[in-house]
Amino acid sequence: MSYKRRTTMCEMCGREVPVIQARRVYVEGALLTLCPSCALKITKKHAQEVLTEQRQQYKKVMPRPTITYPITGLQPTKHKTPQSRSRPSRTLENFDVVSDYAERIRRAREKLGWSTRVLAEKVRERESTIKRIEAGRLKPTINLAKRLEEVLGIKLLEPILPEDVEGFRSSKKSRYIPTLGEVVSIRKSEEE
Repeated sequence: MSYKRRTTMCEMCGREVPVIQARRVYVEGALLTLCPSCALKITKKHAQEVLTEQRQQYKKVMPRPTITYPITGLQPTKHKTPQSRSRPSRTLENFDVVSDYAERIRRAREKLGWSTRVLAEKVRERESTIKRIEAGRLKPTINLAKRLEEVLGIKLLEPILPEDVEGFRSSKKSRYIPTLGEVVSIRKSEEE
């Protein structure tokens, strides 16, 4: 007695599928016989629709709190920790990373006998970031430089002096570049 393999057609894509692999799925109230790939697409889509619907219902039930500020326009202040627990902080906006940061970090790490991996763990950063900083390809952020200073016991931040800022502004003014409108008006006046 020969066994004939029974097949059915997927009602979505038309592919012939063995009956054992066929899936019966309700699609918008209609029961369809689908191949496994079409059934998976439909169930994923259905699951996504259900999840979106649940999120929308949750937003209706739990609206986001709105934060209102007083008429003065002041932002709410953060609670400060008592001075006994916190160290005096320096305003980090007035500091910049020294130019020879890569050499200082590498020398201090080697002096302590640490690998780049150990240093990365100490400052809670990726090892690849530490390697790029030591190679001089990446300048550390002010916060990372502060953590490196604490861990390695070196100086990486230097204050920005007001005369540096003034010098920067004056050098920008000396390199005046005309706007496109000014160039057009100059050319028109030359043609006349």
